[in-house]
Amino acid sequence: MKHFICLFLVFISGIALLAQEDLEEKGKFCFSKKNYVDALPIYKKLFEQEPDNIDYNYCLAVCYLNTFSNRENAISHLEYISQKKNDSEIWYFLGLAYQYSNRFEDAINVLEKSKLHGDKLAGIIERQIETCFNGKELVKFPLDVTFQNLGKSINTKYPDYFPFIPADESFMVFTSRREENVGSLKELDGYYSSDIYISYPKDGQWINTKGLSPMINTAYDEKAVDISGTGKKMIVYLDRIDSLGNIYYSDNTKTGFQKITRFNGDVNTAFETSGSISQDENTLIFSSKRSGGLGGTDLYIAHKIPNGKWGTIQNLGPIINTRYNEDFPHLSLDGKTLYFASEGHSSMGGFDIFKTVLNEEKNTWLAPQNLGYPINNAYDNMSISFAGDSTQAYLSTVKEDGLGDLDLFKVKFNNGNKRYCIITGKVTTNDTTETNLKITILAAKDASKEVLRYVPIKKSGKYVMALEPGNYKITISSENMKETIIPLTIFDVPFQPEMTKDFILSKAF
Repeated sequence: MKHFICLFLVFISGIALLAQEDLEEKGKFCFSKKNYVDALPIYKKLFEQEPDNIDYNYCLAVCYLNTFSNRENAISHLEYISQKKNDSEIWYFLGLAYQYSNRFEDAINVLEKSKLHGDKLAGIIERQIETCFNGKELVKFPLDVTFQNLGKSINTKYPDYFPFIPADESFMVFTSRREENVGSLKELDGYYSSDIYISYPKDGQWINTKGLSPMINTAYDEKAVDISGTGKKMIVYLDRIDSLGNIYYSDNTKTGFQKITRFNGDVNTAFETSGSISQDENTLIFSSKRSGGLGGTDLYIAHKIPNGKWGTIQNLGPIINTRYNEDFPHLSLDGKTLYFASEGHSSMGGFDIFKTVLNEEKNTWLAPQNLGYPINNAYDNMSISFAGDSTQAYLSTVKEDGLGDLDLFKVKFNNGNKRYCIITGKVTTNDTTETNLKITILAAKDASKEVLRYVPIKKSGKYVMALEPGNYKITISSENMKETIIPLTIFDVPFQPEMTKDFILSKAF
């Protein structure tokens, strides 16, 4: 009898081992295809069986970081691995996880460690550190806003994102990767292909949510990337076998949105991802990755000429575009304010949403301003769509009260939001023998007892400050260096949302 029990236990153990090996192979396959959606539950199970397995901890952390689940969950797994091995990539991923959790100081510390243990990601890490400094400052000035999840009539457990409304809020279009989409096809990343949906408001709720007609939605990917303020035109991005990297439009008539039409002229001659059209439909601002740009995707402008085609394409220039990616332009109803997403400027991580105002006299756009926290966070914040009075807007994000992935939210802007200028620069010395100095910057505002303290990065001397409009006394000090005191004024009118200012310290004798 004992012999039989032993054989039975060995048999059961063998089955369990084979089951784990099969599960591991499935996990490896999904992970290798960057299908983190399906890999995540697999590695959760494997981790439960072997919590000390470094590979399981690593794969589970990467899955958390690359899905819209709670990315903070990656922290414990990466901390565990970092205690076992010194690896630049692990420190980098841990820095990202801390940044997603608004633990910017912790993120900076481990990202600096990542730089010390490898140079493969040096440029990326340096920029990541800069965005952490931006984040540290932006969270000091949180906007007075209220988020309202649009609920189960709109949102699902799948990604629902990019909401756009006309100025009168008479309807909403958005993109979703839910199972009931046309074709119900899962793509390599584990998500279903994307379709465009429409919904209508009634008694404070969004109802009658449905996919657009087959004239627009197919088994491939369609995404709404903007809608005109009048609601008469929707801009669409396609990812199809016969069309990749092009933007289209659909006219909204009494019978609904019509068959999509490709923008003509020089618009779709490179790789285009999004666009926004003016109320009179004669001006188009769009994002494109093309030769002669300033970085990745830049924002360009085109005007319609008398024959109905889009004329000469112009880059919006270095005030708007950076060496990083700019995307998702959105023109206000009057055409005087432009919202857009950028990985550059004072982003606090990934894409942040910025706004710029048109200088009508010079016909140029002013320096962009970060819309602020918590509209922006360390995740990718891509689009925002304002109602006519600009007191409320719609966007997609991930929150604890969400339904499992990206959800659509209405954001109400309450009174009393403050303005601030993001100041970046370097503090260096005229003595090349002095390195890794501990430098302190103090900013004292006139008629205020509060003194703000900032500490630049030791090695590079880079710093970030966020200051409200006013007159300041800036004091820069370091051991063995002359104290430097300068006045600084942040003007309210004209307001400058971003500024670069470098300082040079002299050796004390």
